[in-house]
Amino acid sequence: MRKTLLILIISVALSNINAQERLFFTEKPYKSLTTDIQGNLYLFSGSSLDFFTPDGKRHLNYSDPSWGNITSVDAGISSKVLVYYRENGTITLLNNELAPFSSPLNLFEKSLNTISLAAMGNPNKIVLYDDANQDLIITDLSLNILSRTHITFPGEFHPIDMQVVPEHRIALLDTIHGICLFDFFGTFEKMIPIPNVQAMQFMKDQIIYLKDKTLYRYRIPTESSPMSIESIDIKTTNIKQFRFFQDKLYYIDDSNHPMWFKQ
Repeated sequence: MRKTLLILIISVALSNINAQERLFFTEKPYKSLTTDIQGNLYLFSGSSLDFFTPDGKRHLNYSDPSWGNITSVDAGISSKVLVYYRENGTITLLNNELAPFSSPLNLFEKSLNTISLAAMGNPNKIVLYDDANQDLIITDLSLNILSRTHITFPGEFHPIDMQVVPEHRIALLDTIHGICLFDFFGTFEKMIPIPNVQAMQFMKDQIIYLKDKTLYRYRIPTESSPMSIESIDIKTTNIKQFRFFQDKLYYIDDSNHPMWFKQ
């Protein structure tokens, strides 16, 4: 009976996470991690990107030191994994075998010199954030600009993360303002004013976020249910980055080692 309960919907899995076992699956340290829709895990550090299957078995590696260190990876579209090298203004798109399927894209050649964040908008579009000009930019796969939206929040706006979330909305995470949502045309929709958030993940009708070493669940309000925020009880306080997938919590700890809680 307990085993059956543990494979219920995400919210039940999260509430039972304190009953899970914490496991290493590699001794190699990493800077950050993300997942795709199949639960495959992408971990990177320096110029190296490693791919693990959901059971933690290493499967693929990609590395091109000529572009410097990897800044971020977006695997939301697993057939077009976006790898961003901020220092050299370069974006590489990889297929699901972690092989480049086109020449690298150079932002500097398009006079996009101060891009801090990059993500895949859909299979044919890239979303960029220009930190110096506070512009949200949408381009095609050749970096031709399709739209540019200037963000005019009070004070400076320097998001640390950008994700394309369900219904093709764009979420920007700023440690001062909170989580800001835009539609896919770059139009501002709303702000969730939760300051000092270090990481976020959108999951169906909720947002999981990391603040002060604690994970929280923010339930998005609907006509039938109000907004609510609750902490997620887990037996660790050293999470730096995280991703949930079904019955697993993947995370990187303070020593930069990836781990998971497996039910």
